[in-house]
Amino acid sequence: MRPRWPLLFAVGVVTLAGCGRKLPPLPPIIEVPETTTDLTAYQDGTEVVLTWSYPQLTRGGQTLTDLGRVEVWRLEVPPGQEQVGSGPQGEELRRQLMLARGKLAARLEGPSLQAATRGSSLTYRESLPEIPTGTSLPALWFVVRSLRKVGTPSALSNIVSWQTRPVPPTPTGLHAKPAADGITLSWDEVPGFGYAVERRASPAAAWELVSPLGIEKSSFLDTTAQQGQTWTYRVRSYLKFAASLPSQASEVPYPDVYPPAPVTSFICLPEPGQVPLRWEASPEPRVTYKVFRRQGEGGWEHLEEAFQGIEFTDTAPPSGEVEYAVKAVDAAGNQSDAVYCTVRTGA
Repeated sequence: MRPRWPLLFAVGVVTLAGCGRKLPPLPPIIEVPETTTDLTAYQDGTEVVLTWSYPQLTRGGQTLTDLGRVEVWRLEVPPGQEQVGSGPQGEELRRQLMLARGKLAARLEGPSLQAATRGSSLTYRESLPEIPTGTSLPALWFVVRSLRKVGTPSALSNIVSWQTRPVPPTPTGLHAKPAADGITLSWDEVPGFGYAVERRASPAAAWELVSPLGIEKSSFLDTTAQQGQTWTYRVRSYLKFAASLPSQASEVPYPDVYPPAPVTSFICLPEPGQVPLRWEASPEPRVTYKVFRRQGEGGWEHLEEAFQGIEFTDTAPPSGEVEYAVKAVDAAGNQSDAVYCTVRTGA
């Protein structure tokens, strides 16, 4: 019987040749921007304001490096039809209505995209129509979508609906009073409304919200204002996501003439031949510390004049009862009250 290995070898060669055959190339993966899911709306005076996160990723999780523009779409829904497609089951119906009947309200690209950017968010404003007496205005549905420079769009965002509301009354009588613990603001009460306090550091700076939205009292203490500069404030009344026009602004010089808060939890831990001192830092930034020591009724001795840490060790303490003190000193040279502790050293 003739050996079969030549035949097997031939079959193997054919099989290997088949494995080397080139297949048709796969189509390229098209990356699209991530879908916006956090679109929100509120009313600022006579404008509706949309905010959402700046698109930074593709749907596949890659960094979005070629954002071309962001589109804002709007659909006017006639009175009485605001509940069309309500609930989770109707989300797709609302999207289809937006695609079929929605109109492009804005194209944010280039300078307009830059102007709409607020840190990691985007903001779009649109004037609202006046509410005629005895009539109902249509509800406004909004969506946004992002497009790459090659034109590849994301899916439509979540839909937000806004119904124009009466503008709340503007607060009056805004006053500001600086103090060591911050700037206290007060204004005339607007019964039945909450409030929102805004602040900016210069005429060229953007207004920022510094109070919780909808605070109930007609006063607010701004503890985040840094000393050594001038701040400008304004306040709005607020109800159900609708804010009034801003009050008259109040400019407040806030000179750095107030001492920093004293240190806390100051302790002295006597050990053989030394006394370690520890304390919790003053909350004001860029403070240094003065460390003092005295024995009995004697005078205070400076151990450190501008100490930057919160742990100091007296390596040559006198024997007997010793008192220590620490003061916080801010960048302007203002000194806090002293904090004390007493220990007994030696045998």
